[in-house]
Amino acid sequence: MGGLCALVALCASASAQDVRAERDRLASHIQARPEDYEATYRFVILATELRDYEAAIGALERVLMFNPNLTRARKELGFLYARLGAWEVAAGHLRAAKAAGDLDAVQSAQIDAQLPDIEKRMQSSRLSVRIHTGLRAQSNANYFPAGNLFQIGGIGLASAGPRKGDMNAFQLVLAAHDWEFGGQRGDQLETRVTAYATEQFSLPQYSVALFAATIGPRFFVPQTLVSNLSVRPYLTGAVSMLGSNNYLNAGGAGASVRADLGPDFWLEPGAEWRGLWVDPVRGVFGPSPYRTLSTLATGDVVTGYLSGSYRLLDSVRLDGRVAYSRATAGYAAQSSDQVDVQAMLRLEVEPPHPMIARRWTIAPYARFTSLAFDTANLLVNPFVARHDSAWNYGLMLDAPITETFGFAGNLEFMRNDSNLPNFKTQNVSVSFGPTAKF
Repeated sequence: MGGLCALVALCASASAQDVRAERDRLASHIQARPEDYEATYRFVILATELRDYEAAIGALERVLMFNPNLTRARKELGFLYARLGAWEVAAGHLRAAKAAGDLDAVQSAQIDAQLPDIEKRMQSSRLSVRIHTGLRAQSNANYFPAGNLFQIGGIGLASAGPRKGDMNAFQLVLAAHDWEFGGQRGDQLETRVTAYATEQFSLPQYSVALFAATIGPRFFVPQTLVSNLSVRPYLTGAVSMLGSNNYLNAGGAGASVRADLGPDFWLEPGAEWRGLWVDPVRGVFGPSPYRTLSTLATGDVVTGYLSGSYRLLDSVRLDGRVAYSRATAGYAAQSSDQVDVQAMLRLEVEPPHPMIARRWTIAPYARFTSLAFDTANLLVNPFVARHDSAWNYGLMLDAPITETFGFAGNLEFMRNDSNLPNFKTQNVSVSFGPTAKF
């Protein structure tokens, strides 16, 4: 993933130099010939790709001074103001362009796809919902070890049951609500909800259901060092099911600080505490929940993290996250240290048909997790403390078709290398299905 990001960065840099040279040539040309509208539109495209939105806006406003009836220029001006967060100005230009009635079907579809989102940004109470459903196939749905070998009490045993592939139907709902308190700073209450469920076709005991939520205010801090600086304390919680049993419950609190270092780059460090309760019913009606083979255990988890995003070009963005977690469990052998590194490269491409108004996104990603437990687990091997190194590689596709409906898919390879055979696993999964956005 690092090599891919470096390659894209080098190609983007070389491409940006060529684009910048052509933009400068067109800038001189349209300065001398402002009536050359096609050259102006070409200049706007290049300036937008270089994220020089102010130059693109200046060029369009100049041609509108010469000819106020250029509806395409007004449409492009609306989209540019939206990129700068000037939602009211953007909506005004787009409504005027739509009302003119002389745009072709493709340009009208572009306004229809973007205007509802821009108008929603102007509201003090904003709710957005994304739904994704479909089918997922896995090569190792029961997560058996790669060699079908286990250790129990330090003794190696061959498994009687093989690794099994399976398919499931899944449903994912992501909801976000922002409610502004009023005032000039833009302080708001942010609520995020995630609901996810799978239904395994052949292995129902591995079906899962998850409901998670966070809520907290975001306060913007007046200052002059960066574009925006905000602080967000929050509460968080989650409930999950494995098969037909309650498996994991979590609750806690955290805080983060987001700094917008420019229009293309932001960083957000934060810290979080969560209490975990794994399979709590077993503590009353069965064996103690503190002494298990599970990776997760009842206890506390403290996490420090740093998230960030950088837009290399208008159509290329790199997202990343680094986190360290300390888990303290009731059973000492399940206390652990975890380091997690994630990266995703988002490439926006033009859709295959001009009537599809939104760009498609292709996103290769990678994740590395190092998990080290404090002491050996007597149930597995009394002499060796578990240490895992897990890699996830994947490719995501988000393909909107209309302003509401589309399709999304994911191809992922997972490999967990462990010093204990019980936890050496590999899995390939493929998912695909329709999406809806409201």
